[in-house]
Amino acid sequence: MGRRNNPVISHFLGRRLKCTSMKNTAIFIDLENVYYGLKKYHMDPDHPEANHNLFLRLQEHYGKESIRMIEAYADFEQIDVSMMSLQKKRVHVHQVYGNGRDGRDRKNAADIQLCLDAMETLYQKPGIQKFVIVSADQDMIPLLDRLWVTGKQVDLFCLFDESLSKSARMHKFCDQAYDLFDFLNINQFQNLTQIERKVHDAVIQIYEWYRDPNNKGKSYGSTWIKNDFIRKFHMGEVEANQLFTRMLKEKYLIPYEIEIDYKTYYGYKVNLNHPQVQMMIKIAGYKVS
Repeated sequence: MGRRNNPVISHFLGRRLKCTSMKNTAIFIDLENVYYGLKKYHMDPDHPEANHNLFLRLQEHYGKESIRMIEAYADFEQIDVSMMSLQKKRVHVHQVYGNGRDGRDRKNAADIQLCLDAMETLYQKPGIQKFVIVSADQDMIPLLDRLWVTGKQVDLFCLFDESLSKSARMHKFCDQAYDLFDFLNINQFQNLTQIERKVHDAVIQIYEWYRDPNNKGKSYGSTWIKNDFIRKFHMGEVEANQLFTRMLKEKYLIPYEIEIDYKTYYGYKVNLNHPQVQMMIKIAGYKVS
């Protein structure tokens, strides 16, 4: 007598095979690279608002039903990103230790580990047809090329700013290249002049000064502000004075006074009614009341 198929089991197996075939996208994020790229614009890749959040935008763009895996690589001891928050978004985090240095001297193996895992996925999970790489590191070019020549669809996400090597032409090694300025809805920051960037830095600096609990009940005087410009932004006294004057003239700053023990102290605050100030503070992850 022939073996009869159980309709319940057949239905379950059919759905499982369909689900597996749909999940054909693997996303690899060089979070170390992305974090420091966005940090120049005072932005967190795990932004509190969904339309600026890298991980939620990727899930929205590709569809949760098609994503097999999202892998993020960084030295999480050196960056201000919550591993738990990423894990709640179904992101697999990979702790890759660096050398503990800052700036240009900062080195780690995040990109190497990412490349190794992507190649392992290529050969061990043949059902993955789409590889998504999030990084502006030109060291990714051999990986992009290898994935592409094997017939996989390769998408690249990175910030199209001065940190992206023009000579590397990374977009030539993938099927589709996405600019994170557009993708994360922050394209207003893409072509800032040098002085506009300094204004941006200064607005966040002054706003965060007042948020510091140690400064509660204090006013931020012009001398203190300019001294902090010199110290934190590595500029001279003349440049600090020019920056402060420009911010007053263009109404990024407004006068502020506070009375303590019958004495009045004068200072300055950022102008929360200024539309550009509102946008800068919002992108930095703060709620503008």
